[in-house]
Amino acid sequence: MMNEDPLLDDVLRALSDPTRRRLYAAVAAQPGLGTAELAALTSGMTRWGVMKHLSVLRGAGLIQTLPDGRRRRHYNEAGALGPLRAWLAVAGRQPDG
Repeated sequence: MMNEDPLLDDVLRALSDPTRRRLYAAVAAQPGLGTAELAALTSGMTRWGVMKHLSVLRGAGLIQTLPDGRRRRHYNEAGALGPLRAWLAVAGRQPDG
C-alpha cells in the first residue's frame, strides 16, 4: 500500500483545474511571464482571476513568483513534479502474475 503524501496531494489538487494546467504549462514553456501576459493567454479571465490560480500553483510548490520592479515574474519550480512522477512510477508497475 502506498503511503499518503501531502506534497503529491497538493500537486494533484493544483493541477486538477484545466486553467491552472494551462497556466503551469505556459510558465514552463516561457519562464518569466508576467501576470498580465498570463492573463492575456486565458480568454475571459481577469488578471485577478489569474492571480488566484497562480496562488494555488505557488502553494503547491509548482511555481515561484519573483518581483521585477512593479511586475511579478513567474517561473516553474524545478523538481516540483517529482512527487507525481514517483507516484506514477510506483502506480504504473504491473503486479507480478
